[in-house]
Amino acid sequence: MKATMVPTAPLIPYLRAIRSDERASDALPMRMAVAVIVIGALVVLLSASISSLLEKEEIYAAQTAISEIESHASQMSYGGAGSSVTLNVNIPDNTRVVMGAIPGKEDDWPSDARNYYIETNGKQIIGESAGYYSNAMLNGCVVLEAGPHLLSLESVRDQNRKIFIALSDKSQL
Repeated sequence: MKATMVPTAPLIPYLRAIRSDERASDALPMRMAVAVIVIGALVVLLSASISSLLEKEEIYAAQTAISEIESHASQMSYGGAGSSVTLNVNIPDNTRVVMGAIPGKEDDWPSDARNYYIETNGKQIIGESAGYYSNAMLNGCVVLEAGPHLLSLESVRDQNRKIFIALSDKSQL
């Protein structure tokens, strides 16, 4: 078998042209700038999605606490006056729960006593309850700020024979 030699003479001018061509090195800074912009945009999108995820987690935790209060309150209101329950609930950071009112109308109690709302990072989620909520004095709504709470729920009848769930925060004593 004979080895055939590939002529290299025609390739030499081509290799010289590659060495002297600086188009690739001229385009490198532009490519780096585009890569930095794309990575920056991805970091911004990622941080926005993480922030949204954390906010949804706070709302879910607050709704879980309200669900626990709500389940006991509905049973107590259907059972009549005289029932009492003590609950441990934890309201997440940057969150406030108001039982017995709607946003901006906390002074309209008892007309909105069946309502509650969650306020987190400026957003408000309103809900309606089976029971009527009041503070322990039967004269207003109950505000639960962020943190752990030891709540006492008691079903009481007011002077109009309506059954209210009186909430008092024992952890504040």
